[in-house]
Amino acid sequence: MPDPRRSRLKRTLGIAVSVELACLAAWVLWRTFQRISFADVVANMRSVPPATLALAAFCAGGAFTALALYEVAVVRYVKHCIGRAKPMVTAFIAFPLGHAVGQAMLSGGALRYRMYTPAGFSATEVGATVLLANLPYALAFGLLLDLSLVFAATTLEPLFRIESRWLFALGCLGLAKDVGYALTILLRKKPIKLGGWAVHLPTPAMTALQLAIGIVDIALVSSVLYMLLPDGSSPGYLPFLAVYLASVLAGVLSHVPAGLGVLESMLLLLLPDVPPDQLLAAVLMYRVVYEIVPVLGALVLWGLYEGFSRDGVRLRLFPPRQARGIRAESPTIDRIE
Repeated sequence: MPDPRRSRLKRTLGIAVSVELACLAAWVLWRTFQRISFADVVANMRSVPPATLALAAFCAGGAFTALALYEVAVVRYVKHCIGRAKPMVTAFIAFPLGHAVGQAMLSGGALRYRMYTPAGFSATEVGATVLLANLPYALAFGLLLDLSLVFAATTLEPLFRIESRWLFALGCLGLAKDVGYALTILLRKKPIKLGGWAVHLPTPAMTALQLAIGIVDIALVSSVLYMLLPDGSSPGYLPFLAVYLASVLAGVLSHVPAGLGVLESMLLLLLPDVPPDQLLAAVLMYRVVYEIVPVLGALVLWGLYEGFSRDGVRLRLFPPRQARGIRAESPTIDRIE
């Protein structure tokens, strides 16, 4: 039975952290715009070379395509036999919208429930799919942040204002956590009990696929912003990756949709050598390429699905197609009787 006082304390601390990060972001942005003009930011956005913009768009598209292909593998792992089109369409809708709305597991989970239940998925199977779909980013996020802290600790010292030995120790501690998770996947065969649920760990092959997809996803997405930064101002890709991931983490902890304002303020604090007007221009272009355009595409795709798909709201006069293979239990989550 959960302790109500502990739950209230955790909720209060979470709200306090979110408010503090949001206030810090507002203060940093206010101070920054005291020194620069928005017209300078717009001018820098317009000066981005078309070839750089095209390459950034290619990286963003590659990241979403990798996630869509992974969703096909996840659906086969959970359910089998519903084809490739529906998982890929679902991924191209759920990932951009989930990222833009925030709380990606909840918002993306609601979209997946809408898309997969007509194909015969139970609520538990949708939950397993949502969990597996979000694991690659979480696993690769931790691993890449740990590696960047270990191998770029000296470069990161003046950026994070923390001694390199502590950054190195923190990275080693994180890598120990990563190794521990890998050993658990390899050695533990029984499910983990959480409340009234039994959580089955992914197979080693699925975990390897998750890490590979997560690394590809983060590498491509971070490259979108990295190549939009002005030449000669970045500390190098590996230190930049640590700065980028720390900024994204702050945005996640703030619970602000897409980390709006928080990502910008953290990058301004952690990349002081980049001219602020050029940095803000790069981040805004990053949001256009990686967030705004994919969200608009996802909305169009969702509208087409609802209007013309057999499972869409417009054509529900036809009975929805059921999956041929119905499992008695989920390979990831089961209720404990």
